[in-house]
Amino acid sequence: MNPFFLTVKFLVMVLGSNKRKVFIEACKDPLKTQNKLKQRILSKSKIPYPEKTRTFSDYMGNKDLSHEKTIYYETTSGSSGAKKEIPYTKSLLNSFQNMFLLWVHDIIFYSGIEFKSGKFFMSVSPQIGDASNDDRKYLSLPFRLLLSPFLVSNPNTHKSQTSDEFLFKIAKDLLSNRNLEIISIWSPTYLLGLLEFIENHQSELNFKFVSWKTVWPKLQLISCWTHAQASHSSDILQKKFPQVKIQGKGLLLTEAPITIPWTEANGNIPLITETIIEFLDEDKIKGIDELEIGKKYVVLSGQNNGYLRYNTEDIVKVTGFYYKVPVLEFVGRIGQQIDLAGEKLSEALLRSLTQGHEGYFFVIPDLSEDLPRYVILTEMHDLTDWDKKLNAIYHYKLARNLNQLKAPVVIKTRSPYSLYVSYCQSKGMNLGDIKEKILFSHSSDAEKFLAWIQQELRPSSLD
Repeated sequence: MNPFFLTVKFLVMVLGSNKRKVFIEACKDPLKTQNKLKQRILSKSKIPYPEKTRTFSDYMGNKDLSHEKTIYYETTSGSSGAKKEIPYTKSLLNSFQNMFLLWVHDIIFYSGIEFKSGKFFMSVSPQIGDASNDDRKYLSLPFRLLLSPFLVSNPNTHKSQTSDEFLFKIAKDLLSNRNLEIISIWSPTYLLGLLEFIENHQSELNFKFVSWKTVWPKLQLISCWTHAQASHSSDILQKKFPQVKIQGKGLLLTEAPITIPWTEANGNIPLITETIIEFLDEDKIKGIDELEIGKKYVVLSGQNNGYLRYNTEDIVKVTGFYYKVPVLEFVGRIGQQIDLAGEKLSEALLRSLTQGHEGYFFVIPDLSEDLPRYVILTEMHDLTDWDKKLNAIYHYKLARNLNQLKAPVVIKTRSPYSLYVSYCQSKGMNLGDIKEKILFSHSSDAEKFLAWIQQELRPSSLD
């Protein structure tokens, strides 16, 4: 075993053991923990605790929320909607760092995995042109220095002029580190895209593919999203790496850390020592002690930058309990539904309908003609009768029978997901910001995506 890794393991044990004990005790009395945290956060807040929920627009432009100094503003952007600038205070950064320490301590000492080298690949966002992004920025300088010798890819060396150049540099780094043990990414498609790039550029990379197990024989853990829209891709990853443990990421927002993967809980539990976490059940706000197994709730958060009772718009389902805190599974976001003619199409419904479907596809509303319809962007080998498939949905079939919806149009391409990623990057999004989805629920973004597809693929007709 690497002597330096032994030293780091010892430091993680020393730094993390007490935090783990405190966190476990907090899970035994979450209401008391949350009340104490609320008092501490409110002592730094310049605004009182809101009676009703708040959104980003309620806080947007207000730079006088906390008595703590804002260190910098972190920009976040989603697949739809405007970019948001989130104020970061020292206390908020500490919350992210404490979450990271708890997670590392848990996987090293409680996951059952015996790590030897500690070699680690962390999701790196591309630095294209003059852009500068480093996914380690949530960590303090000492943590970065501690982590640095174990990273198999250094983002400081990856400034590139094109996305292909960036991927080539990452691929070279990964292929030259055969003792890689841990991969930590957000979307599993980030890694799938890298794997596809490696397979398609074997000669340029001076590499001959046999199997992924032979490429990284010591790989033991992949940490990524595994639920909701990411479930299909994470399943593909598991098939490619059957010997590797795929651990589901916790719910981590740019605004605040919400849940953390916890081995003993066999799932993700709320980070109640760092973030005030409440839940919206229809119009009623519920505390951490009022949840029921099997029910779904919208997450509200209060954090160390003045964002209080902040509606994250993330929906979670309670799958069990660890001591007295709920085990939470991410199931989607508010608004991931579209209704052109009463069909009430949603991400969850499409996922259920297409369970077992091989390959990627996107369902895109098209309002360019007198009658609305859906465009299906899918892979070349897809033989699905999409009109028949969608007609299995009662309200969709009714809308079709009433001639309220036209038959769907199918566009086939070699790699739909790569096309989607290119589209997102054309809007200035970083790879780390691109979240998986199969349904374009915002019609304005759907219109832009369809126009972009027509330009890129130049299909002869969409009729």
